[in-house]
Amino acid sequence: MKNNDVLDNKNGLKKENKRLNGWVIGLAISTAVLGATSIGFGIGYGIMNDQAMSYKNDLEGVYQRSLHDLVDSVNNAEIKMSKVLASNASSYQKKMLLEVSQNANEASSNIGLLPLSQNDINENVRMINQISGYTQTLSEKLSKGGSLTQTEIDTLDSIYQNLLTMKSELNKIIRKVEQGYNIVDNSMNLDTDGNLFTKEFAGIHDTDVDYPTMIYDGPFSDSVVNSEIKGLTGAKVSKEDAITKAQKCFKNLVSIDYEGEANGRFETYNFRAKNSDEEMIFIQVSKIGGHILTVSGAGNSSKEKSIDKAKAQELALEFVKLNGIEKPEVVWTDTISDEAYFNIAPIQSGVVLYPDLVKVKVDLSSGTVVGYDATTYFTNHTSRQIDSPQGSIKDAEVKVPSKFAVNGRRTVLAPLDYNREVLCYEFETTYNDATYYFYINAVTGEEENILKVIETDNGNLLL
Repeated sequence: MKNNDVLDNKNGLKKENKRLNGWVIGLAISTAVLGATSIGFGIGYGIMNDQAMSYKNDLEGVYQRSLHDLVDSVNNAEIKMSKVLASNASSYQKKMLLEVSQNANEASSNIGLLPLSQNDINENVRMINQISGYTQTLSEKLSKGGSLTQTEIDTLDSIYQNLLTMKSELNKIIRKVEQGYNIVDNSMNLDTDGNLFTKEFAGIHDTDVDYPTMIYDGPFSDSVVNSEIKGLTGAKVSKEDAITKAQKCFKNLVSIDYEGEANGRFETYNFRAKNSDEEMIFIQVSKIGGHILTVSGAGNSSKEKSIDKAKAQELALEFVKLNGIEKPEVVWTDTISDEAYFNIAPIQSGVVLYPDLVKVKVDLSSGTVVGYDATTYFTNHTSRQIDSPQGSIKDAEVKVPSKFAVNGRRTVLAPLDYNREVLCYEFETTYNDATYYFYINAVTGEEENILKVIETDNGNLLL
């Protein structure tokens, strides 16, 4: 995980970092990333006060950072693809193809962080996912002793030309940004064909590449690439119903103003609200089902703490339950200054569903939820048929090297690379005063991932 999204906190903050029952969620996004990404939702729409302008500037910084990360990923993929085409050594081709796949996967994630009209970038997302899937499959073929056919080399050359086009078009956007182009303003500037920022991406894909359909029978099939949102259910609600939902969840609101709609991947009503503690919060409510998707705001730092972390956790769980999160459990927690952060996941048959993670930030001076992101939950949550473990957690623990002290263990559904959801045994361990998380596949017994906790003044990262 990159540290690019972490926003600076006030100087001199002392981090109070206590893990719930010793757990730090293995796949958790850092506390400060929640603070950064939650800023991004519901901002703008004509807000004219200084605080809103500050949020807008912060959001512009997040968007520009994501755009630069996207350019880096595409540039890296293009360079490595040129090396694949220049090499005759299968081992080196395998290595470079795997790295191209990883770069494409990163590019797809970065596109998801930009304010793009989803319907208008389907071809871009599809192309990038196909690049990732195709190069990953060829890398696996080479690892099993195979070699690239002339048809495959021709396809890779077409992908390379495609990456050159993407690189050129993206660099044009970067140059416009460097000359003062504002992403936030143009993402809210709508016409009949969508937002103007999305139109900047019109030239970054080329549909001439012919991918063998057999590659996409698995994780990279069209049903995955173009997957619909799974967790939003119910009838379409009115703007008035959305206001009622916001008032139900925020009981001390003194005003709530309608700020417009968003019609991207999630269709939402957007509101600016103020509560009796003089806190300004921005709220997005889904048109389908009337669920609060995101909340962003700032606590009232002029007040002393009025609640402790235990009470904040109680309030966070109450909030997510009001918003339709099924069987929630806090799986990670952190406190920085006057704010408590909670990662919450649903539990199914004793298994922690990490793909359905919800993030909540609570102001300890007022008890207000000032940060909330349930987009991952409502994207992924569905009734799952979870595989039965083929071995015990005790057997899996043997796979953890003996030099690591195991401090905790549990069963989780882990979202791993290439759109996989895998039943794993998670082991929290320590070695040389550092914390590591091991993920052992509960069905095959294979080691799937290792994460290391990196402690910073702005929260914990897992890399």
